[in-house]
Amino acid sequence: MAVNPEYIEQLVLDEIAGIITPEDSATLKELLAQEPEALVIRDDLYAQYGNHPALDNLADTLPVEKVWDGIRKKKSSSLLIKTISSIAAVALLLIGSYILFSPGRQQPAFVQEISPKNVELQLPNGQMVNLGNTQQQIRLNNLTLSNQQKKLSWDAPTGSDNRMATLIVPPGKDYSITLPDGTEIQLNAATRIQFPFSFSGNTRDVTINGEAYLKVVKDPSRPFRVHLPHSTIQVLGTEFNVNTYDSGHVNVSLVSGAVKLHTTADSILLHPGFAVNFQAGKALDETPFDADDVLSWRQGIYVFHNATLAEMSGVINRWFGIAVIIDNPATAQRRFRGFIDRKQSVRPFLEGLKFTGQFDYYFDKDSTLHMK
Repeated sequence: MAVNPEYIEQLVLDEIAGIITPEDSATLKELLAQEPEALVIRDDLYAQYGNHPALDNLADTLPVEKVWDGIRKKKSSSLLIKTISSIAAVALLLIGSYILFSPGRQQPAFVQEISPKNVELQLPNGQMVNLGNTQQQIRLNNLTLSNQQKKLSWDAPTGSDNRMATLIVPPGKDYSITLPDGTEIQLNAATRIQFPFSFSGNTRDVTINGEAYLKVVKDPSRPFRVHLPHSTIQVLGTEFNVNTYDSGHVNVSLVSGAVKLHTTADSILLHPGFAVNFQAGKALDETPFDADDVLSWRQGIYVFHNATLAEMSGVINRWFGIAVIIDNPATAQRRFRGFIDRKQSVRPFLEGLKFTGQFDYYFDKDSTLHMK
């Protein structure tokens, strides 16, 4: 029987993870009996991963077959880090973060992570309102603002109060807002939106810095305009994602409808399923985007595709409110693939990166995360 090392590796990893089918198990036994190379591969993988405590309850987390299929589909990519083909990657994809450990410096049993500030609303007069996690009603002149389940909403007659307010979502938080016209906006961590309490005139204007997903209510008589750094989006009625985290870049991904991106030098009409990335000095061009990747943040998941550690550190800072310092410039450019779940502690994710052997970390006395 011809030996395909990658196929044998997959069978053995299925066996270690406890998800191998009876048919594949029989095939593996036959290969082990007939091919010395297969036995070497199996022994090597078991030596690395077979007795790791992280595997004890692996099968109880999520439907492993679905996750493992995803690993196999991506296995041919040259960009995969080495743990993507190991049980470490299975653990990552099953529970949303890396959980395997490798030898290294002893870490403290507990490190306090920085608690992010609460979401705040800056009123037109400059007063700051802490929206916190509690439900509350906020009286503002003739308006009553409702803060419930991480969402701000209110009713206001057209033109009744067009003063501008600012909603500030700090690192480690997310929040939503429903404008008086019914437009819904979901805001990612470290994002600001400036908006009027009531739209007046011939347009509906908001300003966003950070990342947000918008479901704009159609009103042909009053186009919706989103002002971003270096550009403006004009909308009639649609769903789209905007991302301005990277200084000097503006990324717009259109889910449905149509939007037009205007810059000082150019403009482009986007089609559903396409995205445009603005960079000063470069022509605007639309390209297809993967909605599962781009929009996964709405479910608390951030997907990394061949991302540098410097890029990943920005996400850790925004999502967990942790100050990050990369001590070694060379480490900052190392690339990884995987995803991070903001509903879990950042510690397992960091341990998974450490497991690759290309990264180490520690927290200092000020709870600043150091990567090296």
